[in-house]
Amino acid sequence: MKKKDIIALAIAAVIVVFGGVMFVKTQVAVSENHLAANITKAVQNKDGDLFLKQFSKDQQDIKFSEIGAKSVVTDMHNNSTDSISEIGKIIVDGRHVAGTKVTYHFNVESKKVLGLFNSYYLTTRKSPVKLYNYTGYGDSMQVKITDGKDQTITKRELSSGLFPGKYNLDVSTGDYEGAYWVHGSGDGDTIDLEITSDDY
Repeated sequence: MKKKDIIALAIAAVIVVFGGVMFVKTQVAVSENHLAANITKAVQNKDGDLFLKQFSKDQQDIKFSEIGAKSVVTDMHNNSTDSISEIGKIIVDGRHVAGTKVTYHFNVESKKVLGLFNSYYLTTRKSPVKLYNYTGYGDSMQVKITDGKDQTITKRELSSGLFPGKYNLDVSTGDYEGAYWVHGSGDGDTIDLEITSDDY
């Protein structure tokens, strides 16, 4: 192989490596500014799916998390007393968004991509829900989340914790049926939900 060909091959290899590194840096690794921009965009558009994508994979996979994420961005969009355009920066800076129905708790963490770049994402804590049945109809209860299509949720799933957000519930036991809601903030505290009939 001629020296000229070796030089050309070396230059091509450098370009490919540099291009790959730049692709990872700009398309795979998420900077703090990019994370903030994604959060702001999600709130501006009330896009729960985009908001949820900013969290770690295991938290995205929490059952019913899409319902919670949608309610969080809707709450922030409708009730924040902070500028909506600043919400992403507020969260990434470790502060709380003012004016929302509850004070949401989100943390920013990072991981290394290819051992070179920090990629930033959000984490939070699940809110366990403990049911107390004071209806007089025994402890057998059926609980449905009524946001969107009705979805049954078990006591075990409730006690394992919900992603932050508001969940509307329909609870039935014996001859009793009632509408309730819980609103997790991401602080990890247990939510006590008392189920009571009108004549209790």
